[in-house]
Amino acid sequence: TWRDTYSRLWMLRNCCTAKPERVLIPKKKRRLDEVCLERFQQYSRAFIQSWILQGKVSVDGRVVNKAGTLVSNKSAVEIRAEVPKYVCRAGYKLEAAIQQLNVDVSGKIALDSGLSTGGFTDCLLQHGASFVYGVDVGYGQVADKIRKDARVCVMERMNLRYLPGLPQQVDLVTLDLSFISVLLVMPAVISVMKENATLVTLVKPQFEARRSQVGGGGIVRDPQVHQEVRFFSLHTQLR
Repeated sequence: TWRDTYSRLWMLRNCCTAKPERVLIPKKKRRLDEVCLERFQQYSRAFIQSWILQGKVSVDGRVVNKAGTLVSNKSAVEIRAEVPKYVCRAGYKLEAAIQQLNVDVSGKIALDSGLSTGGFTDCLLQHGASFVYGVDVGYGQVADKIRKDARVCVMERMNLRYLPGLPQQVDLVTLDLSFISVLLVMPAVISVMKENATLVTLVKPQFEARRSQVGGGGIVRDPQVHQEVRFFSLHTQLR
């Protein structure tokens, strides 16, 4: 009948005009450093890229020394490098300070600002800190090892200068800041420190010296300026 014919035509029309289903096809090849970051999440991007450049990463048995080399997701990737003590080199800087200044970290609640990958925080934890508040103005740089540690509270996209406070006062503060003077953040830092807390900070002359004292490329080469900045920073913080 005409009704049956109309019904069939209507069904055929719907079939012809139906939108095709989108199917996402995974990339067959990706950058070597991205593959390494996914497979070796315990290492930072900086370490992985450094190892690739040093020829310590092989793909299907062949050494590859370019981070941007495209490799198959099915490829066997191997890293032949000494396992680092900390998630990044910054950990060694703080370790040296702890040893030379005889800083007691064991059982302390700490604030680490300039968190970045988490080298300072990793060092604090390995030296016995009970808990660390990690503050950084950036986002997405923290190593998974640090981000997933129950003893760490990661506070990203947070400008230390405007830190609203912490759930508890801290025994120890470590600072590794860039593009800002440590003097500008001291009011916020002092507000979360216990009365007898310890402060360990890297003083970077290019961010503390007067503009006229900073040379080309943002480098302060004059040893006298180094001493001046160090003296001024120390005595201002002690006021």
